[in-house]
Amino acid sequence: MIGRIEHRLGVIHLELFARLSSHSWRRLPHPPFEGTVARGAGHDPDRVLLIGRAGAASWGVVSHELGLGGHLARATASLTGRGVDVEISGDPGLSLPAIQQRLTQAAISRYDAIVLTIGLREAMELMPVEMWTRQLTSLLDHISAGREVSPAVVVVGAEERLPVPFTPGMARLGTSRARALNEASRAVIGERTRVRFVDSGMVPEMENSTLLDANKLTVYERSARVIAPTLATLLETSPARLRHPVDEEARARALEYLRSHARADDARLAQLLQTVKEVLHLRSADLFFVDRDEVHMLGTTTEAVSSRPRGETFSTDALEYRGGIVIPDLTDHPRLRGLPEVTGPPHLRFYAAHPVESPDGHRVAVLSVVDTVPRDFSAAEAGALRQLALQVGTILFEDY
Repeated sequence: MIGRIEHRLGVIHLELFARLSSHSWRRLPHPPFEGTVARGAGHDPDRVLLIGRAGAASWGVVSHELGLGGHLARATASLTGRGVDVEISGDPGLSLPAIQQRLTQAAISRYDAIVLTIGLREAMELMPVEMWTRQLTSLLDHISAGREVSPAVVVVGAEERLPVPFTPGMARLGTSRARALNEASRAVIGERTRVRFVDSGMVPEMENSTLLDANKLTVYERSARVIAPTLATLLETSPARLRHPVDEEARARALEYLRSHARADDARLAQLLQTVKEVLHLRSADLFFVDRDEVHMLGTTTEAVSSRPRGETFSTDALEYRGGIVIPDLTDHPRLRGLPEVTGPPHLRFYAAHPVESPDGHRVAVLSVVDTVPRDFSAAEAGALRQLALQVGTILFEDY
């Protein structure tokens, strides 16, 4: 009973502080809380969800590229040697139950890893340790429920030095509760497979300084460097890449946008496709919009083709490999070797492609390259194709 009363008082006090104090983080700028993906360069990208309050929201900067998500994508990619796509969901309203509700089973299946930035607000609200333990246990069980292979999870602990000047008495209680919640988190994680706890790097560098007057870029870069080694290690132990079927309902908004904002005549796309062809020294570079039932050509460096049913195209397979697909010899592929352009003119043999995503991370198009002779495709070439696919997405969705 005392714990619940204490928690209620903590919630009221924090809300008043956030609304009225000149030290409130709400006075800082921030990027959009939802619908952003930060990228780390490289081939075969890992997909990571960064979700939570505090750090995930990147208070104090105007772009997630400058915040924790962008720094984490780049730092992790530099350690794995592969690309990293960090999808960001940072919102002050994301309690543990709210995160669990947002992580549907379809959503969880999209990620190789999930990074949870949690605990600071709960500590400042004086949440009872028993309540925190119950909620975190429920969330981690939910992520792994019914799965032979679950995403790796990194739990970023609550800051044990408060990042903003707080009421002295409440500050002492909040930091004490943060330590207690972190200990509880370590106990909940215990021996769970591919779940790790890391201390937060979102703390002032000096005892009497605060994050409000700190260089925010330095803060987020430092925090990313704390998380990235653990995240990279977990990603290195991930199972082999599998196909990831697209979620038609989730990508409905992006599909509707492309239907109503056709850019097939955009000179920038034509130039980019020509660049793809020349850089990779291949017969053709093509761009296809993959709708629900049909595939429509948006651009090509050779002859145009009409729309075709999804099941009769290469793009069906390519869209489901979010890290891209490379087929050195199409005659060895069990399904694609029977397509007309393989069995007859132009007798295609080599195929490589990378999905094109909307800004909120939904695969809607395919950038592909083909040739009439079998060939290998290096990691550097695959990385270049991915970067070019990202540029295509920027053009297609510039007003999204």
